[in-house]
Amino acid sequence: MSIVSNAKNRTISGYIEKHHIIPKSCGGSNKKENLVALTAKEHFICHLLLTKMTENNYRIKMRNSFNNIHKSFM
Repeated sequence: MSIVSNAKNRTISGYIEKHHIIPKSCGGSNKKENLVALTAKEHFICHLLLTKMTENNYRIKMRNSFNNIHKSFM
């Protein structure tokens, strides 16, 4: 959550990736208050952490999401 909190209070110049604070697959929306601009590295780390902090069906969804992001880096 500290990555998201820090990102809310800054402006990134250059390349950004939009990240859902509450993932869409976990009931989150595309509303402005549920989106934050992250660097590519921060986005990767957030999705990696989500695979470790969720449980059950949500963990499976987060692993799938992480695998999709991971593929884009290769």
